[in-house]
Amino acid sequence: MKALSITFIFGITFIQNLFAQQEFQMANTPNNPYILNPAAGGLTDILHLELNTRLQWLGYDGGPKTVLLAGNTQIGGDQAIGDFNTEDELMFKNPKISVSKSKHVLGGKVWYDGIGPFSKTSLQGTYAYHLPMRKGFMAGVGMGLGWSNFGLNSNRVVLYQADDANYNQFLGTSSNQNFLDAQTGLVIYNSHFFFGLSATQMFKNQFKPGGVETGSNFNTHFFLVTKYRFQNKESDFGFEPTLVIKMAKNVKNTIDFGAKLWYLQSAWFGMQYRTSNNLVFQAGSNLLKNFYVSYAFELGVGKIRTANNGTHEFQVGYYFGRNRNLKQEIKEK
Repeated sequence: MKALSITFIFGITFIQNLFAQQEFQMANTPNNPYILNPAAGGLTDILHLELNTRLQWLGYDGGPKTVLLAGNTQIGGDQAIGDFNTEDELMFKNPKISVSKSKHVLGGKVWYDGIGPFSKTSLQGTYAYHLPMRKGFMAGVGMGLGWSNFGLNSNRVVLYQADDANYNQFLGTSSNQNFLDAQTGLVIYNSHFFFGLSATQMFKNQFKPGGVETGSNFNTHFFLVTKYRFQNKESDFGFEPTLVIKMAKNVKNTIDFGAKLWYLQSAWFGMQYRTSNNLVFQAGSNLLKNFYVSYAFELGVGKIRTANNGTHEFQVGYYFGRNRNLKQEIKEK
């Protein structure tokens, strides 16, 4: 087992510098922008539940790991949850984006994000409101509020000096911090286009484990996600360019740009390039009656390509829709 050797000073430097990009990032974010934007739920009339797992630096103990469970749905009205995959097709088409009515959307997320001895566990509830605009566009705003716990796992700490008095005094008795935090978001979209802008860690909480001042903060992060699907009604194929921009104080902005090729709106293959010298290959498919899966492999092409050993990301989701009531439809007609 390869141990991570840190001292007290290194630990604080790690928070301020190496972990400057404090929020998790996922290659599959364009598939589900709600991961980072509380306003991006309820785009369709379907209840949506999804599990994401991201594993980095495999083969190295303490490598980055992220697990996120998220769900959202429209509320209010008889059509808050609409019909979906009524023919029980195995390879079904994605649910359609709804753009003709105002929407109230509730959702929730719980996630774990860890690297080395540091970890963050968060639980958050979200609310969003969408309303129709001109020419088939929708606009929505949303907010998330929740609880987070940031901690240090002493079992992963190996001190250069076993009797390090500074470490024992600073983190020997308390290595966890609980705090409230918030996210906000804005979305504009139609049946083919999506634009989202969001901000996380809005409260800029100070990092104070056990009430000890460190001079470090949980900085606000900004995320921009946009995509557009080109789809010819006479063709089985669609093309979707995507762009993701991540911004935070005291850290270099990163940009993910790429594209996906869709087949029958049911399966897709994509590629992305991240300006931090990462190349991403993605593939996904709808299958097994309302389930879908996606896999992404991220390969470092920069100076640390021999050390990061690749990144694997898995996305599994389920759409909850109503079965059609044919008798009721016939009666109404």
